[in-house]
Amino acid sequence: MTNALEPHPLVWESRVRGSLLGIALGESLAFEQPDSGPLKAGSCTQMAAFTVEGTIRAALRSLHQGICHPPSVLWSAYCRWGVMQGLLPPGAIGLDGWLADVPPLRESRGDAPATVTALRENGAGSRDVPTGESLGWHSLVRSLPFAALSAQAHWSDVMMAADCAALTHGHPRAWSTAAAGVRLLNRLLAAPPGDPDLPGVVANALPGLDEEVAAGLRTALWAAGTRPGQREVLFSLASNAGAPAVLMGGVYAAASYPGPENMGRALRFAATARSREGVSAMAGAVLGALYGADAWPVGVLMRHELVWVLDTLARDLVRQLMDNPGGNADEAPADPLWLVRYPAW
Repeated sequence: MTNALEPHPLVWESRVRGSLLGIALGESLAFEQPDSGPLKAGSCTQMAAFTVEGTIRAALRSLHQGICHPPSVLWSAYCRWGVMQGLLPPGAIGLDGWLADVPPLRESRGDAPATVTALRENGAGSRDVPTGESLGWHSLVRSLPFAALSAQAHWSDVMMAADCAALTHGHPRAWSTAAAGVRLLNRLLAAPPGDPDLPGVVANALPGLDEEVAAGLRTALWAAGTRPGQREVLFSLASNAGAPAVLMGGVYAAASYPGPENMGRALRFAATARSREGVSAMAGAVLGALYGADAWPVGVLMRHELVWVLDTLARDLVRQLMDNPGGNADEAPADPLWLVRYPAW
């Protein structure tokens, strides 16, 4: 079971798709790119794709093997990205699954220093044995696809976010911020259809979160309600490239321009932040989860080089969580190619 039945499953699926596409559009539109022509995927969008792929594979491993440590499966997914990027030697891990055949995922697109250091030097970290002290925003944004999970699914969404952020980022605030961002998006995905109330959803997501992160989100909402769309406020909230600052900046930008007709304005404003790729990607995730995939302009979507890949991944994640086409240890797959696309290891 997931949040898919509240609201209608098709609304929920559209929001899952919209959020992943929003990450991609937000990060890409914040680059120095022309108003027309292709939009290239950033490094965090690439890793978010492997987050979705790894989540599907972890679910299948659990169903077929009866035991699974999800962060290890996600670490393997990020290692496949590392091999494709040339960060790890060929053969360091097998390049199976369909993402291995997507050429743009082999292109180097921006910095991801903590992840690169973990892949090349430190190995996988954990909350018990941290690797480094990074608080960088990639730990937050690449984890946002976990919002499609719920406490009734295979694993808790917030636990997955915290544990997988800790694979490469060693600062505890990075883990708690990733958990907060995923909890927020989970609530947005499950909000009733109609005109979603972003401030209300954020307020309902705060109980149980790290208090400093929750306080930052309250500040961002208050600022959006009293001084929306102000660059000096954005600079103050998102004053650095850390995950907490990017979360606050992204929520402030999204809340400053309510309504699906203002999604483009919200992203353009977010892209004026100091850490523009992170803030814009976070705002895109929030807006996509609020309004769904169909709210993104088709003309902009079609410019993005990974639009089909990301939309397919989001649809496949929903299908895995709702229908499990890959079967289990006692049941043959309904889709005979599912385990080829997402091997259960």
